[in-house]
Amino acid sequence: MRRTQTYLNPDLLQQAALLERLTRDIKTLLPPGPREHCWVSGIQAGVVTLVTDSGVWATPLRYRQRDILARLQREHGIQARTIRIRVRPAVTPPATTSRLQPPEPLTTKARQALLGAANTVTDPELGQVLRRLAMRRHTPVKP
Repeated sequence: MRRTQTYLNPDLLQQAALLERLTRDIKTLLPPGPREHCWVSGIQAGVVTLVTDSGVWATPLRYRQRDILARLQREHGIQARTIRIRVRPAVTPPATTSRLQPPEPLTTKARQALLGAANTVTDPELGQVLRRLAMRRHTPVKP
């Protein structure tokens, strides 16, 4: 069986590794809050693109643009002129739902109210629905 890396473009892997190194380095310049919500997503035509998952974290990044550019030039030889900051909300998987709990049984009072409403409505279909609802999971109130 072949390793996954044999199917990937080596240039793409190299670019991803560079972006990861730059992200780690830039995070050392940031305070704890924005540090966890920022990463380098690309470098193209002298523009470094930083991505954050909330607009709240974009402001501290803007304040540190000069420091970030200086670090990239000094430590990595990247001749970037500017930084573009993009906000991309994090994609989170939908919350796993536990099995739905069965509905609470109707009390006698609720059952009587539904039957009373069913007997007074003029729409026969609505009356039938209310009667069916009243018959579901009926449990008498315990004294």
